[in-house]
Amino acid sequence: MSQLYTEQHGCADKPALVMLHGWGMNSSVWHAVLPVLSEHFSITLIDLPGLGKSPAPDSLDFDDAVDAVLAAAPEKAHWLGWSLGGQLALAAAAKAPQRVSALVMVGSNPCFVARDDWASAMAVDTYHEFRQSLDVQAAKTLSRFIMLQTQGADAARETLKLLKGVLKASEPSALAPALRLLESDARQALADLSQPVLLQFGDKDLLVPVSAADGCKQLQPAAHLAVYEGAGHLPFISHTEQWSEDVVRFLSEVEA
Repeated sequence: MSQLYTEQHGCADKPALVMLHGWGMNSSVWHAVLPVLSEHFSITLIDLPGLGKSPAPDSLDFDDAVDAVLAAAPEKAHWLGWSLGGQLALAAAAKAPQRVSALVMVGSNPCFVARDDWASAMAVDTYHEFRQSLDVQAAKTLSRFIMLQTQGADAARETLKLLKGVLKASEPSALAPALRLLESDARQALADLSQPVLLQFGDKDLLVPVSAADGCKQLQPAAHLAVYEGAGHLPFISHTEQWSEDVVRFLSEVEA
């Protein structure tokens, strides 16, 4: 797989932090929180395979994507992933635990699509509708997806405007293969996780139900949990100040 696109922010002498975005997006989604986080961390932003400025691979499965982000990341770092990025960060922590000091999962479900034993997820029919519509109306499907990320949540209009700007910054080239990465089931990886983990949810999230917080806590009782009242799928945009404080505090405690 070709090398992924990365950006460096912050001070090189600060603790390393890898940040992974979600499906359909790119690393510019993080720019609103970089001013605060850059004061505390040496940040590596990574565009996921076939998304943002990273090239589309000939083929893409979940393990390939995990290997690709590990290859692009510093040798040792904290990892923070939003949505699909959270699943990949979790898998990276499981595959190379010596390289991941701590983990923050934002609006991320270890099992994004519902299963018989995991109802706190996107309904199977809804997910398959997305897959089918993506094949014939990619732009419209992506637009619907970002609408769901903000609908009914605080700062919905501002967040939707930001997401549209993110898409203009860099059009994704492999939407369908990247969407299929969301079919993975990383629940066992969460249950077996040895690193400190902070799980962040929005109680108005239409893509990752807040009920997933309880399920994740059962899988990983040692996890730190934050639920943002009024937040949708992007608490780091709607609740920027509180979200940033929580991330800095959690990772600073890990460093202490």
